[in-house]
Amino acid sequence: MDSQLRMLKPQGAAEPPPLAVFRADARLRLWAVAACAGTAIVFTGLAYGRALRPLAAGPLAALFLFLGAYLLATYTARRAVRYTLRGQRLEVEKGLLGRRYESIELWRVRDVVLDQAVLERVRGVGLITLYSTDQVEPVLHIGPVASAKTLFDQIRDAVAAARKDARVVPLDAGR
Repeated sequence: MDSQLRMLKPQGAAEPPPLAVFRADARLRLWAVAACAGTAIVFTGLAYGRALRPLAAGPLAALFLFLGAYLLATYTARRAVRYTLRGQRLEVEKGLLGRRYESIELWRVRDVVLDQAVLERVRGVGLITLYSTDQVEPVLHIGPVASAKTLFDQIRDAVAAARKDARVVPLDAGR
């Protein structure tokens, strides 16, 4: 007898494709890792060429190597989060070795905010914040993500459609 539970899908029920699948944009961290590694190599070369004292160049090179390792670790952590926007929910998949799956129903979202600094606008990157009535995560920060304005519009439209389908009526207490 088979002791494993199996989920059977009905033959005609195919799940619709997601509206968007995206990850945080962390390319700038990779450039910073390369710059730190290059700087550490330059300090090491200066120490070997006796242009800089090894007692000063060694700790500086080590500092830049540790900074590069930190940036590489944070790059990996940011890339280990995947967001999937579907018609009724936003799914968040976190983790590098272990996985955590979260889901926020779009009809619960009260507001969607896009934040972009000047350099982020030039790069097309931004931080999207969802404010919801969700019990586990009432404020969800997404990003920084590439093509932030396009993604912001997609999420805002999906939230409006989900609220319309769920027939959610906002109640303001005299405000």
